[in-house]
Amino acid sequence: MRNFATIPPSIWQTDLKKLRGDVEAIAVHYHLTTNSHSTMIGIYPLPLMYLAYEVGIPLEGASKGLQRVCREGLATYDAETELVWVHEMAASQVAPRLSPKDNRVVSVAKLLAALPICPISLSFYERYRDVFHLRDQRILDEFERAFLGASDPLRSKDKEKEQDLGEGKGTFGSGVKEDTYTHARDHDPEHPYEQPPTVEEGKAFLMRLGLPPQFMEAALQRLMREALFPCDVNEWKREAREVPA
Repeated sequence: MRNFATIPPSIWQTDLKKLRGDVEAIAVHYHLTTNSHSTMIGIYPLPLMYLAYEVGIPLEGASKGLQRVCREGLATYDAETELVWVHEMAASQVAPRLSPKDNRVVSVAKLLAALPICPISLSFYERYRDVFHLRDQRILDEFERAFLGASDPLRSKDKEKEQDLGEGKGTFGSGVKEDTYTHARDHDPEHPYEQPPTVEEGKAFLMRLGLPPQFMEAALQRLMREALFPCDVNEWKREAREVPA
C-alpha cells in the first residue's frame, strides 16, 4: 500500500480533459490512481466490485466508467485476470526514465515480478523495459523471454512450474513442483487458511477469493491469526448476495 500519490493540477488539462462531463469516469480515474490497492507502477489487481464499493456507485456505473477510461486510452483492464494498468502512472509516480543504478529500478522489478505474465503485464514490460532498465533484472527473466517470443509466453506465474526432476521426484514422479502454500492451493474446508507472510499478501489473497469488501477487515484479522475458514468466506459471500440492491 502506498502512503501517498502525486496528482498534478495539470491533469485537468490532460487525462481528465478526455473524460469531461462523465462524472463516473472521472471518479473511476481518480480511484485507479489513488486507491489503497494501487502501486506506484500503475498495474495491479483490482476486482470490479472493489472499484464500485470504494467509489460508492453501482457495479454497472463502475463498469461503464472504467470502460470510458479505457476507451480514451488512459488504462487497460483485463476482466479475466482482474488486472488494471494505468498507462502513464509509472511515469508520473516513479519517473519518466531511471538510471541503471537507481534503487527504484529494483523496486519496480519486484512489483512487476509479483504479477502473472499476461498480455497486460507484458505490455507494461514492453513500455518500460528500456527506460527503467527492466531487461537487466534477473527476477524478470521470464518476462524477458516472453517478450522475446519464447515458447508458451503467456503462461501464468500462478501455475506450478514443470521441472525435469527425474523419475520418483516431485509429485508421483511427474516433475511438478508441489505448492507448499496452503492458502494458494485447493483448500481443505475443515481447516483454516494458512497465515500469509504479510498483511498485504493476505489482503491480495482475500481479493482473489472474491470476498465482499465490507467483510475485508474482519476476514483479514482472522486470516492473520490463522482462524479463517473457507466456510466463513462462503457465508460472507452469501450474505452479500442476499442484501437488497
